[in-house]
Amino acid sequence: MFSVTKLENIGFIIEHFKQYPLKTQKYADFLLFKKAFEIIISQRHLTVEGLHELISIRASLNKGLPERLKSAFQSIKPVVRPEVPKFSGFALVLNNSDIKYWVAGFVTGEGCFYIQTSKSKTHKLGIGVSLNFYVSQHIRDSYLLAGFEQLFGCGSYSVVKKSGIAKFTVRNIPDLTEKIIPFFEEYQIQGVKAKEFNDFKEASILIKSKLHLTKEGLDKIVLIKSRMNFNRK
Repeated sequence: MFSVTKLENIGFIIEHFKQYPLKTQKYADFLLFKKAFEIIISQRHLTVEGLHELISIRASLNKGLPERLKSAFQSIKPVVRPEVPKFSGFALVLNNSDIKYWVAGFVTGEGCFYIQTSKSKTHKLGIGVSLNFYVSQHIRDSYLLAGFEQLFGCGSYSVVKKSGIAKFTVRNIPDLTEKIIPFFEEYQIQGVKAKEFNDFKEASILIKSKLHLTKEGLDKIVLIKSRMNFNRK
């Protein structure tokens, strides 16, 4: 985990995100965080009024106040969260490389490359293989994922209201090999997720060449899957 706690360094973080704004509801969290920072820098948090203002901001941040603070400050009401400009219309900025690098960073944090194997009576080896690329997000930022269909020219977008989750999914092998994988080869995913992408790509090559229909190819895919996601050490 990377964390910044010193006030002077937090000032640099704030300046960075003022120049490169966040695109989701995190932007509202950032604005509230910035307001809290300004209260502390001005030392208004040392007054009762300033402290209550801080608690009110904290109540609107992320998941709100923990129970111990709710009990201690029962009269405090959360501040109204700032409006977040909707970052949509990907089709209007398809040639903007900044947007594409942002998407790569977003998928690094929120995306998943997944290999699915299941028993199948229609396959000679008794095992079917499929690839899934998906990005999920809280329903409040669902408009972002709707834009992914425009950006990639493939996939499907869905909202599960019961769970409060929106998801963009691509399962079609030609779409994965001709659109998704080439995109992330050019606009690269970072960190551990890059290893997931490379394994996913390796499996896609085997499937595209029909080698997953052979025992040797299937064994390779099963091995690749065994080291991905939660199994990765």
